[in-house]
Amino acid sequence: MRDSALPADKSRVEFIMEIIANIADQGLARIEIEGARIGLVESLGPADAQRPYASPGFIDIQVNGFAGVDFCDASLDAGKAKRILAALWGTGVTTFCPTVITNSREQLLRCFRLLEEARKANPRFARSVPCYHLEGPYISPGESRGAHNPKLMRPPDWEEFLELQQAAGGRIGIVTLAPELPGALEFIRRAREAGVVVALGHTDGTPEQIHQAAEAGARLSTHLGNGCPQTIDRHRNLLWAQLAIDQLAASLICDGFHLPTDLVRVIHRVKGIDRCVLITDAVHVAGLAPGPYRLVDLEIELLPTGQVVMADRRSMAGSALSMNRAVRVFMDYAGVSLGQAIRAATASPARLLERYETCSELAEGQPANLILFRPGAGALEIEKVILGGETVYVDGRGSGAAERLGQGTRIP
Repeated sequence: MRDSALPADKSRVEFIMEIIANIADQGLARIEIEGARIGLVESLGPADAQRPYASPGFIDIQVNGFAGVDFCDASLDAGKAKRILAALWGTGVTTFCPTVITNSREQLLRCFRLLEEARKANPRFARSVPCYHLEGPYISPGESRGAHNPKLMRPPDWEEFLELQQAAGGRIGIVTLAPELPGALEFIRRAREAGVVVALGHTDGTPEQIHQAAEAGARLSTHLGNGCPQTIDRHRNLLWAQLAIDQLAASLICDGFHLPTDLVRVIHRVKGIDRCVLITDAVHVAGLAPGPYRLVDLEIELLPTGQVVMADRRSMAGSALSMNRAVRVFMDYAGVSLGQAIRAATASPARLLERYETCSELAEGQPANLILFRPGAGALEIEKVILGGETVYVDGRGSGAAERLGQGTRIP
């Protein structure tokens, strides 16, 4: 993933930004940004409590929407799609996968075409979005369906997927499906050969079907512990199977509603930090006032507690979670350090995506997608966001124009 093609002659570098900040679990460091990449990371000694922390920008591989922008809304346009950027930057996210959920073929095509228009119209949107996530329509209409409309679900269709992929400019990078559906295993094999990450989710499958899917090439469990039947056999069930299969990473929604502490801790202990991927699964109501809303053509409600549910309370309907809070909750639930929690929101998803434009660690040659923050009791407090070497967000205010700092300028 690392692109080490840095200029040999520093005099030719467009600009240099220097940052002095703590790196979690390491200490104080000097970070130099040259152009759109990190040029140097140098240790300066023990951590300085007066300085903020620096880390790669968070990578959220499952964002259905945020701050009123819904990637599945029939009224979505390129202008709305790009307006999500400042809201996500304020939560520390520099890289995300717009997620399009179960819908008709026509509407899925429209959503992907509009996302492509947003990429072409806004370079920052393009830099922030390495690929898209298709969650459904190839999922189970049974008990595990969650907030997806069963009337729009169908078995995996490779020809339909190719049409969607064409509309998406070849950028559908993740597909979540149910492995028990007819044709699923062959679809997984074709997707794997095409370089698409196949994730298992919203499934009522048997342990045997989970193992078959992994053998066919599946690599991820989408929001493990959710999108599955409420009641399962205590021994033979799809949860144990996904935990047992080493090649399956696990994405987790750590918002205090989707997963209890014990399960988060077990998933972490079984999978290890490098196969735990923090996601928000945020829907467009994140950041909005409590009340009733619509998701595709279903009624949902954002409760005063912050939980998002179906109007009939049958299940949850995504989340209103932000990634800077997810990191904090994961620390508390899994009992891990700040540095480990950050890895689950940066290095782990970057490893899964295998795309060079994502910043997986603070190291020479990595893309200069960074955040500066201070630890908070309920969430990390984001102070500054740097995207491709440009300061795009400061203290909760989106910058109108890219800030490029001269050589030697320090960010306190």
